[in-house]
Amino acid sequence: MRIILCCSQGMSSSIFVRALRKEIKEQNLDYIVASIGLFELSKYIDKTDIVLLAPQVKYAFKDVSKMSSDYNIPTILINESDYGIMDVKKVLKNIKVY
Repeated sequence: MRIILCCSQGMSSSIFVRALRKEIKEQNLDYIVASIGLFELSKYIDKTDIVLLAPQVKYAFKDVSKMSSDYNIPTILINESDYGIMDVKKVLKNIKVY
């Protein structure tokens, strides 16, 4: 499964992505995760299976959901507290629903 995490510039999410990759490896999941800036999403939307949206860009949830639904791709808004405390296990649990 290919996962894109969108944040404002693609940099603030790098620590979260590292933790997510570590947990993916520990759970032996076949997931690939990358972070990008919100402005880049249209270039990569057709190359992903799930879009994660960082809390700092929650204002764009409606637009991102519309764009991703055009490709039958779900969008998950990461909860602020889960993002803040790096609860990657909870985020992975939400991803597995799809």
